[in-house]
Amino acid sequence: MLQLLRQGHELLPADVNCSGRAARGACFSVRNSIKTTAISFALHLLFFLLGIVLPGVLFLASYRRRAGGRTLHWTQRMKTHLYYGNGLLLWGLAGLVIGVWWLSGRPLTDIGLGWGAAPYDLAAVLVLAGFVLVYLFDILREAGSAEQREATRQEFARLGFMPATATQFLNFTFLAVAAGVGEEIVYRGFMVTYLREVLGTSPAAVVASLVLPALAFGLGHFYQGGRAVLKIVVMAILFGFFFLRTQTLWPLMLLHTAIDVFGGLTSWYLQAGEDQRAV
Repeated sequence: MLQLLRQGHELLPADVNCSGRAARGACFSVRNSIKTTAISFALHLLFFLLGIVLPGVLFLASYRRRAGGRTLHWTQRMKTHLYYGNGLLLWGLAGLVIGVWWLSGRPLTDIGLGWGAAPYDLAAVLVLAGFVLVYLFDILREAGSAEQREATRQEFARLGFMPATATQFLNFTFLAVAAGVGEEIVYRGFMVTYLREVLGTSPAAVVASLVLPALAFGLGHFYQGGRAVLKIVVMAILFGFFFLRTQTLWPLMLLHTAIDVFGGLTSWYLQAGEDQRAV
C-alpha cells in the first residue's frame, strides 16, 4: 500500500513510451490519476477499518461477554498488559492515520494537528465549556452521597480492569494519554474530516459527519454499559462540533486525557484496599 501511495508511476504499463514532451505530459497525467485513485482507496479503506470494522468487533465482543455474564478475575499483571497493549494499539492507529494522511499529500492541519484559527469560534468554546460544567456536575452528583459513591465503586469493580492501587494508576496513565491523543486523531480529526469531504457541506451532511463517528466511538465503549455509551456519544458529538468549528484537536486531546486520568484516579480512590490480587 505504501508503494502504491508513493510510487504510482511504477504502475504504468511496461510498453508505455514516456519519451518526448507530449508523451511525458500524457504519462504525468496517467501517473497522477493512478496516485489519486490509490490515495482515495487508502482513505476509504482506513475509514472502513477504523470506523466500521473495529467498532463492530469491539461491540460484539463486549455484547457477548455481557450477555453471557462472564467476569474476569483481573490480576495486576493482566491490568498492566491491558494498559500498555491497548495504549500501544491506540498510538499505532493514530500513527497509521497520520501516515496515510501525510502520504496522500494532505496537510496534517486538516485533521486538527495545528492550532486552528484564533480566536476560536465562540459557539465552539461555549459548547466545550458547557460540556465541562455538565461533566463536573455529574461528578458531584455521583459523589454526593455514600450510596452514590458505593454504586460508582461497584461499577468500577464490575469493569474489573480499572486501577485500584497506586501502581496500577501510574500504569493506567499511559493508556489514558494514548486514548486522549489517539482517539481524538482517529474519531474526530480523521473521521469527521473524511466524512465532510465525502458527504459534502449540506446541513444533513454536517450532522452525519458528527453523528456517525460519535456512534462508532460509542459502540467501541459498549463494555461500559448502555448509559455510559449514551454519555460518550453525546461527548463525541460535542467534541466533533468543536473540532469542526476550530479545526484543532489540541484542546480536545487535553480535555479527553484529563477525563480519563480523573476516571482512573477516582477508581483508585474508591477501590483502595479492595484489590489485593496477586501479581
